[in-house]
Amino acid sequence: MWSSLRKPISQFCGPLKRRGHGYGGGCPGANLPFGLDSPMRFTVCYLIAGIVGFGAPFLVIRHQMLRNVTDEPKED
Repeated sequence: MWSSLRKPISQFCGPLKRRGHGYGGGCPGANLPFGLDSPMRFTVCYLIAGIVGFGAPFLVIRHQMLRNVTDEPKED
């Protein structure tokens, strides 16, 4: 039984063995949305991305808590 399954399994797993796992190559930082050319530019972009990513949920919650949700009937 195992001998009949060996060939299909090796055909399926062969490319996986060659490629390995995870991100296959490139240089470190190749998947970042900003370049690593200038240390100052990297620092500014990283801070902006971090502030927006970390602060946005707090701003959304603050906006939701401060808006007026009471519906008072208008008297004409």
